[in-house]
Amino acid sequence: MKCLLVDNSNTRTKFALCAEGGEPEIRMMRTADITPQSLCDITRGWHYDKVCICSVVPWAAQLIEQFCAGAPVIKPGPETLDMINFKNYPGMATLGADRMVNAAAAVHEVGLPLVAVDMGTATTFDVVVEREGSPCFVGGVIAPGLCSMMDGLHGCTAQLPVVKTWQSAPVIGRNTQEAMGAAMRVGYPAMVDAILDAIEEEIGAEIHVVLTGGDAEAVSAGMRRECKISPLLTFRGIALALGQSL
Repeated sequence: MKCLLVDNSNTRTKFALCAEGGEPEIRMMRTADITPQSLCDITRGWHYDKVCICSVVPWAAQLIEQFCAGAPVIKPGPETLDMINFKNYPGMATLGADRMVNAAAAVHEVGLPLVAVDMGTATTFDVVVEREGSPCFVGGVIAPGLCSMMDGLHGCTAQLPVVKTWQSAPVIGRNTQEAMGAAMRVGYPAMVDAILDAIEEEIGAEIHVVLTGGDAEAVSAGMRRECKISPLLTFRGIALALGQSL
C-alpha cells in the first residue's frame, strides 16, 4: 500500500510518496503556486491508496483535498495521534496540525521530556512531558522564523536589504549586510538556546531536543546546546496519523 503524505506549510508544500518502512520520494513546490494544474503536475506518475494532509494554510488544504478526492483523505488530529495525550492542553482549538505531528514524531526520536523545534516560516517549540506514564503535550513557544525575521526588517524599513549570505558574517558588521547577518548567525541561535533553557527551567527537568525544518542545520551550527536533527520529522508524524512508520 502506498500513501501520499502532504506537508502544506506557509512557504512551501512538500509531497512524499511512501510505502511502509520504505524511503519516501519527496517533491516540493511553493505554496503560493498551488492550483489544480500544479497539483496534477507535481504528482504526475504517482499512484497512492491513502492520503494524509497536514496543513496550516486552509485555502491550499481545500484545493489539495479536492484534488485527492479519489482516495481516502485523513487529517492529523488528537484522535489519529493517540500516542500523545492532548486532552490537558487548553489551546487545542488553535493548535496547528504541524505542531501535533512534530510532537508525535519526536516521541519516537528522543526521550521525555522533549521539545520538538520546527524552523520554518515560523519557529515552533512544542513540549511533551510524561504524566501518569504516558506522553502529554503541554504547550510551547512560537517565534518568527529566521528568514521571516530578516524579511520583516527589509519589508518594514526603507533601506535595509534582503540578506542572502549570513553564515560567515562577523559579529561586528563592516557594512549593512554583515550587520544584519550577524544577528542571524549569532543572535538567532542564541535566542533558540535561551528559549530552550527557559523551557527546561520551567518544567524542572533536563530536556531532549529534536530540530527539523529548512533552517535547522544552519541554526544548530551556532547553538550551544546539542540537539538531534531530524529532517523527516514532520513527515514521520504525518505517517503516524495513518498508523504507519517512515
